[in-house]
Amino acid sequence: MSAIRPERRAPGRLVPFDDPALRPSSLMIRSLTFASIALGSAILALAPRRAAAQVPPQSEGVTLGGFTFRPSMELRLRGEFRRYPVDTGGDIYTSNAVLAEGFGGALPPLLDTAEAVRTQWFLAQRARLGLAVDHGPITGVLTLQDARLWGSDDAIFLGAGEPSLPATAPYEAYVDVHTRAGRRAFVRVGRQRIQWGDGRLIGANDETLTARSLDAARAGVQLGNVDLEAMAALLAAPGGAPPEVAGTQKPVPAGTGTQLYGLNAIWHLAPLLQLEATALARVAREPRPSWLTPGDTFVLDARISGDRRGFRYALEGAYELGRVATIGGDRPLGAFAVAARAELATALPGRLTWSARGAYATGDDGALDAAETQRRFDPILPDAQGNRGLMGLYAWSNVIEAGGGVSASPWDALTASAGYTFVGLASPGGRWVTARLLPVGAAPDNEDRTLGHEIDVSVALHPWEPLRLALGYGLFFFGEGAQAIFTRANRALDADRRPADLQQWAFLQATLSAP
Repeated sequence: MSAIRPERRAPGRLVPFDDPALRPSSLMIRSLTFASIALGSAILALAPRRAAAQVPPQSEGVTLGGFTFRPSMELRLRGEFRRYPVDTGGDIYTSNAVLAEGFGGALPPLLDTAEAVRTQWFLAQRARLGLAVDHGPITGVLTLQDARLWGSDDAIFLGAGEPSLPATAPYEAYVDVHTRAGRRAFVRVGRQRIQWGDGRLIGANDETLTARSLDAARAGVQLGNVDLEAMAALLAAPGGAPPEVAGTQKPVPAGTGTQLYGLNAIWHLAPLLQLEATALARVAREPRPSWLTPGDTFVLDARISGDRRGFRYALEGAYELGRVATIGGDRPLGAFAVAARAELATALPGRLTWSARGAYATGDDGALDAAETQRRFDPILPDAQGNRGLMGLYAWSNVIEAGGGVSASPWDALTASAGYTFVGLASPGGRWVTARLLPVGAAPDNEDRTLGHEIDVSVALHPWEPLRLALGYGLFFFGEGAQAIFTRANRALDADRRPADLQQWAFLQATLSAP
């Protein structure tokens, strides 16, 4: 069940939270600015990046009358356990939006306070049944997905872009028009999986219960050794629809809705030198998803990466600007984030692979003055599990991260991994956000940056082509910074209401797929 209470929005108003008294300034109430319209139009008109990086190899199909039919199936079962979860129980807020804030604090207004949860576990299943049909330069794809928890899902809060459970809906439903030979070009319209770069800003989030797909139009083209791609995604449809169209008891509030636009370019200079640039624009108006707050968010991102002879690396930096609706006015936004990762596969026995990573993202430092700039970085729609510790306890927002790991594959069907990560707060008094962009809490008087130390191990087994097994275990030793937040947010408390010293986490997953 989401932590968001039902919203009451008056037509023509753009409010950051449910309380009608919390109104933004007239600047945010106006329709899209000329600059936003121009940016969206330019993105839709530009020719974009090669799709080959995101299109998996085609499976064998059945040809009939000039059509090729390629069916697919996936069934995944997952069990997960946490002792002292950080995003369940305790304080519940009116919004999960990363940039939402209440009066005089770094967090959204408090909705309720529940009992602290000490032990949490669940069993989940996800089933997909798909069919791709090719006919000349046209491909149509429909993949139905059913995702649900065994039993009640009342204790599970939803992250950014995640549907409520149980969810039975198309995971993919698109038409793709593409070239058949030579330089690749494509136009794809419909619900689709999208991931750019390492997935730090736009990720498919496939390891979560439902994964993420977007209702979008994309176009891409390959120009020499440069791949270009453009995207326009509709996160919330424009409002003002009558009840019989909206499928609701009351009319949907009038507004231009919420859109996400993006441009991505990759220049393949050499195997060890690929330059990537990304520009994103998110325009949030009513009606909007409950995990967003009204505002205009623009991100400029640059990435350098390479892969050759077992060595892989990536360096990435992003700057975020714009404005966000707050109580009584619009707050300017100015934040940045950087990240790096490197991996070296060796010829040592067991095929040992060493890896290292680090990241930094700015955060807020508690309550801000009326016109003060918001420095909390919002990672838009990131991958929840890639490029960080397996336990998913932190995001690329108000964070300091440094870690590394080692993996071994003594047999093709077996991979064992172990890792260590230090996690801290860039701004000790600011908000702690999980990998699924859920707020843990904030302690404005906190002076300790340390959230904790994570140690995790995992094993992946592929005994049979259609079957993949995975299991893992992790420990997160909470630092004084985390414990200060637990005390303020009434979370991860023991029977004597003292903050926990560590979290234990374990998972077991089985995936059966064909082809």
